[in-house]
Amino acid sequence: MPAAANTLTQHADFNALANNSVVSQLDGNYGVLSIQGIDSAKFLQGQLTCNVQEVTAQQARRGAHCTHKGRMVASFYLLQISEQHYLFVLPLETLSALQKSLQKYIVFSKAKLSDATNEYILRGISGENAAKKITDIFGAAPTAALAQISHENGTAICIDSHPARFLCIIPSASQTQFDEALSASLTSDAHYWNWLDIASGLGTVRADTIEEFIPQMLNLQVLDGVSFTKGCYTGQEIVARMQYRGILKKAMYRIGGAGVTPIPNTAIFQAENTQAVGHIVCAENSNSTQWQALAVINHDAIEHTLTLENSSDIAVLPLPYSITEK
Repeated sequence: MPAAANTLTQHADFNALANNSVVSQLDGNYGVLSIQGIDSAKFLQGQLTCNVQEVTAQQARRGAHCTHKGRMVASFYLLQISEQHYLFVLPLETLSALQKSLQKYIVFSKAKLSDATNEYILRGISGENAAKKITDIFGAAPTAALAQISHENGTAICIDSHPARFLCIIPSASQTQFDEALSASLTSDAHYWNWLDIASGLGTVRADTIEEFIPQMLNLQVLDGVSFTKGCYTGQEIVARMQYRGILKKAMYRIGGAGVTPIPNTAIFQAENTQAVGHIVCAENSNSTQWQALAVINHDAIEHTLTLENSSDIAVLPLPYSITEK
């Protein structure tokens, strides 16, 4: 493993690392939920916002599982590792909630859910040479967003294509070999990876926001995380109604500020207004004094001065994609 001097801290200047090769060790922050059995695909198709028929050994998907009211219990990456075996990769703090919710519906299906977190290690590979490192280990590197490649060393999913960034799901037995192949890289914990997600506009449900947001509030319809043609799933009626008949008054924006980094579900206010106009989805330090976040905010509040509940002013930053207002 890299020497301690090559390990990034939470308060490193993340803005200055764009051209560096960084290995983010995600264990302890992200987990793996497994589902196996002949009914796995059929069961998941009736429970998730994404189209499970589009999930193959070469293609992963973002998605969410919702309550009947269309509120997200969890959001995740879904990948297939064999014909009847799928894995969810998601924040560890929401894994048990997802497993408990899905377990209510799986009783009559020939499929089994299990927490497989201890069976895999999770690594994020980012930076200028990320694609080369993936090629060195897996023999090739997926080039399109959410494309994946599988190998005896595990699975790699392309999270972003410009610049390239990869999520690796590695069997625990291959950990030493995998980490040794990346030993010349800078290493980080999940903070840098989370910061890259924020820069990419990729929000996720956290423990403090379970059942707080519908999928469109986290822009999942823009990020191929919701299928409006796949048919029924739990919460589908609410999600579809909002897309076709409703007016979505809020969406996820990228923001920044100074001072203490806010936690998920921290309220955002319009200046001189005591009613919250938004809430933090996730946030990370950019350096020792600045932070960036993704937040669900009312569209009509964006042009006004926004503050956190501790009165700290915040700025609206650009997203790398366009938000479609409905």
